[in-house]
Amino acid sequence: MSSDGFHQDSGNGLTVTIHSWPGDGRAHVRLAGEIDIDVSVVLSRTVDWLATSAPVSVLVDLAELTFACATLPNFLVHVRHVLPDGAELILWRPRPLTEWVLQITGMAAIAVIRDTATESLSMHGHLAS
Repeated sequence: MSSDGFHQDSGNGLTVTIHSWPGDGRAHVRLAGEIDIDVSVVLSRTVDWLATSAPVSVLVDLAELTFACATLPNFLVHVRHVLPDGAELILWRPRPLTEWVLQITGMAAIAVIRDTATESLSMHGHLAS
């Protein structure tokens, strides 16, 4: 993570962009491309960063995912595991197939799933572009 609160990582068809706001405990994680087993290393580095920074609120933007398999819920469980107790995990703007994966794997039990900016903005405060 650079000192300006911006970090980007990519590999095998997935790009992860993280914006953070030092001092307020929030992180915005944007996932773009495809999530399958081949991107496990990139996702693992994202989990490591979140574990180190310990944000109290993480918004995961899913709008740019073009494919997601069981690797996505696995990643989200790992994210939830490294966040501090009481931290919020918001899954924002999933496409219909991604939302289906989230629903059948029970991700609503560990995260809030939102599909509109108004809902997420009111919960998260602000978003990075």
